[in-house]
Amino acid sequence: MKKAVLNIAIPGILLPLSLGSVYNYSQYAKNLMEAFDITKFQADIGFTLIIFFLGMGAAAFGRFVERNPKRMAIVSTILFAVGMFMLSFSVYSKFLPLYYIGCSFMGCGTGIGYTSPIKQLLSTFANHKGLASGLAITGFGLGKFVASPLIEWLLVKFELPLVFLFMGLIFLAFMSFSAFLFRPNPAFMSTKQTAIPYKTLVKEKFLTMEYISIWFMFFINITCGLALISQEKGLFQAAGYTAIAMLMSATAIANVGGRFGMSTMSDKIGRKAAYHWVCSLGILGAFLCYTQIPVLLIVGVLLCEFSYGGNFSCLPSLLAKKFGNNCVSTVHAMTLSGWGMAGIAGPVLANIFTTDLLYLVLALLYMIGFVGFTIFVKKDTPD
Repeated sequence: MKKAVLNIAIPGILLPLSLGSVYNYSQYAKNLMEAFDITKFQADIGFTLIIFFLGMGAAAFGRFVERNPKRMAIVSTILFAVGMFMLSFSVYSKFLPLYYIGCSFMGCGTGIGYTSPIKQLLSTFANHKGLASGLAITGFGLGKFVASPLIEWLLVKFELPLVFLFMGLIFLAFMSFSAFLFRPNPAFMSTKQTAIPYKTLVKEKFLTMEYISIWFMFFINITCGLALISQEKGLFQAAGYTAIAMLMSATAIANVGGRFGMSTMSDKIGRKAAYHWVCSLGILGAFLCYTQIPVLLIVGVLLCEFSYGGNFSCLPSLLAKKFGNNCVSTVHAMTLSGWGMAGIAGPVLANIFTTDLLYLVLALLYMIGFVGFTIFVKKDTPD
């Protein structure tokens, strides 16, 4: 058990911890606008690319993660660090296309690294699948909390190119150490002979109404969450708040609480019931944001962050239960394509609906995802 903690649980938390810093984008979005002399929409393209390539990178390399998670953790480290260095040089040279390319590299590295430890955690701690998947995904949420004060401090002390350079070096060292510690159990790795053929996966998993409704619910929740997350700093400033670093840390805590709390709760109340809570809290949070009352706005954002985090952490154990643990890396990675699509839909939604109407739209979308999930996902059976 000590080996499992040291070589699987700890790197399973530390690796996503660095990758979670992609959600601190709104902290330096304004700085990017000034550095490149671009509009907010042009700056948000970078965040859209990160999330899009996160989902699509995970989906494309899911089978490779299934067969060699440690190698893919190393690939993730390289892609993420190179992307961050590209951001640094693009700002220094004022070359906007390189900034977009760097965001794409970061996104792909994030998606691959995010999925790498999941199957190992689920298989190693089989009696507590929700808790196990929650560990890695909580680590991703903690990344925002840890990076928030660091990024604010760097932005005050250094020019933007140096901020990205230092961040790249820090994350490279941290992720390299995590990949070094990571020792996957060969018993929980697929081979070319044992991996389920893609044709079988498509026919028996991906084209079923149960899977489609899970994918759609996941996509809706992430779309709504990203529509808020990409605007958080601006929302708080517009409401008159000045303690931005503290508020950003509070949203990160709510996100982490959802990731760890809901995944752990799902071990007790069931995977489907946990998702009913996730969707319900998202609906309530959107309505509270609609009031535009400063205090309720904060509560609403925190509830949406909690729901957003819970959506991620409950997903792997739900997929393992519905579609089997032997192909969970591939199925989970494919489902993250919904994250990639939401990376486009969420920020675009936030730029189309620039008034408080946005929150009514988000509440409606949460409800649609909730209804589809309730109808088509079968009731949990005992583990």
